[in-house]
Amino acid sequence: MFSPKFKPFNYSLIIQAKGYSLRYIRGRGIRYVSTNSTQSQLGAYLAGLIEGDGSIILRKGDSEKISPKIVFTFGKNDLPMYERLKKILNTGSIYIEKNGVCRYSITSSDAVIRVINLVNGKFRTPKIEALYKAIDNLNKWRDAKLLKLPLDTSSIDSNAWLAGFIDTDGHFSIKLTGEYKLDDYKTRGRVQCVFSVNQCQESRLNGESNIPFMSKIAEYFNVNLCFKEQNLPSLKGRTKRIDFYVQADSKHYLIVSYLTKYPLMGSKWLNYLLYLKGLKYLGKRLSREEIIEIRAIKNSMNTKRTEFNWNHLDNYYLE
Repeated sequence: MFSPKFKPFNYSLIIQAKGYSLRYIRGRGIRYVSTNSTQSQLGAYLAGLIEGDGSIILRKGDSEKISPKIVFTFGKNDLPMYERLKKILNTGSIYIEKNGVCRYSITSSDAVIRVINLVNGKFRTPKIEALYKAIDNLNKWRDAKLLKLPLDTSSIDSNAWLAGFIDTDGHFSIKLTGEYKLDDYKTRGRVQCVFSVNQCQESRLNGESNIPFMSKIAEYFNVNLCFKEQNLPSLKGRTKRIDFYVQADSKHYLIVSYLTKYPLMGSKWLNYLLYLKGLKYLGKRLSREEIIEIRAIKNSMNTKRTEFNWNHLDNYYLE
């Protein structure tokens, strides 16, 4: 039985908040409807992207006078999203490396100044130090007259920062246990929909703790942080990680509420839509047909995804 505080989602549900609605229509699947533009949220969303897998890079020594550059690192699956962002910003170049890693680089000093003006005051992590160094450089060599605005301490749901951060470091999945996982399991099956975020405990940029901003996100979702050590080949050894997981049936509405107001733009939006489909299977005994359905949904997510639809880019954040 499911908790009395939680009611499974159904296809007639309409969630509305601040001009956005997410609709489940029988026979037609999930439809995202925007009744209001995402105008003025681009800066917050970009700040989240940069603080996730983005970088602000300064030249050193004799090359100090060259403008800092902003680089977004991503996988091939998200190429259409960054091509759309490049078109919106009307600047930069996208490169695909031999190992499949993609980078969107903004190098023009005028374009970098424009992006900094968009994200300034919207950072929430220790990466603000790199932003400040870029501001110092541009003020010195370009007379940019940029101010160093402080960390954004507003509530998580006040802007689209978390949407940008999730598009880089968030993860949606569906877990099946017991008989729902394998036919020969004797224990009763259970469906769990999971949203998670993980980070290094310390910023690789300056060694500052990532715990404060991760604690604030976890607090918004009413969950606890998990601390562990993990082997990461990219970091050549063990590193201390912070994770949090939103998986209790009674807390999924917090994710839906936020992402209804501030939608994702990358391929994780597609995984989120399947996560939403999974919500209707929670807390009930599934029929054989439903077990097959939820297995198919699970096997279409993340690395197993083979089909991509980018219609949601029509609602990309604007200035």
